Amino acid sequence: MSSFRLRFAAVVAALSVTLGLLASSASATKPPKVMAALGDSITRAFNSDGPGCPTGPFLDCPMNSWSTGTNPAVDSQYQRLQASNPGRDLVAFNDAVSGARAIHLLSQAEEAAAQHADYVTIEIGANDACGSTPTATFRGQVELALKALVGAEPKTYILMLSIPNINQLHTLFTNPPDPNALLRWEVLSVCQTLLADPLSMEPTDVARRAAFREHVIALNAALSDVCAEFKRCRFDDNAVFNSSFTTADVATVMNTEGLPFPSPFDAIPVIGPGYEHSTADYFHPSLQGQRELAGISWAATFRDFALRRNGLLSR
Repeated sequence: MSSFRLRFAAVVAALSVTLGLLASSASATKPPKVMAALGDSITRAFNSDGPGCPTGPFLDCPMNSWSTGTNPAVDSQYQRLQASNPGRDLVAFNDAVSGARAIHLLSQAEEAAAQHADYVTIEIGANDACGSTPTATFRGQVELALKALVGAEPKTYILMLSIPNINQLHTLFTNPPDPNALLRWEVLSVCQTLLADPLSMEPTDVARRAAFREHVIALNAALSDVCAEFKRCRFDDNAVFNSSFTTADVATVMNTEGLPFPSPFDAIPVIGPGYEHSTADYFHPSLQGQRELAGISWAATFRDFALRRNGLLSR
């Protein structure tokens, strides 16, 4: 058999055990009926802002979510699945919870199982990195959640995304220093494990930031290892971690409006141009950041993943 036929056969074999998100109704593998999104504030699109987002003190805006969002400006996984399978009425649940760590993933997985989800996206770990969760503990908590998902429905497909390279935030907003970022990281106590004393070049602070990055890498390795234990789980091959983002992809005073009533944010001045009383935290993805994450995660879904693994799709 020629090398091309061997490679083609390998792709066919790989695709036979993947979700086939872009498959037609005639395909042997059907697209999902119910999808669920698990994770933290990233998947809840916290602080992404924009028309249609709530104006209350809890600034989740799930319509902007990279996974299950309905805002056309995002082009979420849910929207892309609907466009690829217009005759299928896909139901989507956003079970993520802002502030969640891996220890909370089990309850979310149980909720998704009760919803009979046959496709589940997971983005978890940023809060564990900021909170210094030990890698072994993190791994065990994620494994427990996946066991609950697969135990309830063995045919559930899971897309596991890597934790972003959060150290990029420090680089983006300290070179040159952005006074709004520095002020808000301090006042809001944003991920102080990384972002405390952001301008310090003392050896201990430089080492702390380097250790934080290594911890994120270790947590991502744990996600990859756990995902590999389950036949229908696909890790994104660190696509999210390896992706670069810009200041426009982050919630800043330039793209995050203020609340229309007195709030703690009123006490945080905006230095220079930007929305007065902005709720920006210089940590979460903006609306544009959510769109970028949707594109990155889509490129890491099952069919593209199989093609890449078999050398028929460039990175």
